[in-house]
Amino acid sequence: MQIRQFNPVNDNIEIVADLIISAYGGIEGNTSYDNNSRRIVIDLIESGNNFLGKENIYLCVTDNTLCGLAIGYTGRPWSRIKTLFDLLMRLKLFHIVNYLIISSQLFDKAYTPNLTEDDFYISVIAVDEKYRNRGIGTFLLKEMTAVAKEKNCRKIVLDVDKDNTAALSLYEKFGFRYAELYENNIHANTGDNGCTMIYSLN
Repeated sequence: MQIRQFNPVNDNIEIVADLIISAYGGIEGNTSYDNNSRRIVIDLIESGNNFLGKENIYLCVTDNTLCGLAIGYTGRPWSRIKTLFDLLMRLKLFHIVNYLIISSQLFDKAYTPNLTEDDFYISVIAVDEKYRNRGIGTFLLKEMTAVAKEKNCRKIVLDVDKDNTAALSLYEKFGFRYAELYENNIHANTGDNGCTMIYSLN
């Protein structure tokens, strides 16, 4: 089992997109999962400089098979307006309505939180159903911790659904603590059923 950064040339972007969509669907419960949704996620991955950008995706691979992934990035500001403009220019007209539905679910919620420059935000940890209960989630957390340290971050921040008992248990055992208020008195953008958790790297 090893982790490596996503390579858009060598890695199957559709499989990566499907795993990302399944993770978001599990959190929100209402993400439309169809070919248009896949195309939108692929556009976000390919475009880069956004919360699903290719530069932020780390794959967990065993025997040359993708078994899970994590998405994480530092708190540097993203050019959201430029990202939206670039994507809308690339999408065909029949994609736009679906894109707006998906973006309303993703851009303004837990996936674009308020971060300081030395925060590392994990927006997704996804494990393929066939590989669950094999310690891959813990492995991804450890590896993303190493990535965050390489980027000289002070802490790792993530959001989790309060009903996701398996994820909550994993994060608690790893050492994450709950944060009712995010730093500087900014509430985490997790919705009514979400909570923010923080892991100190100091």
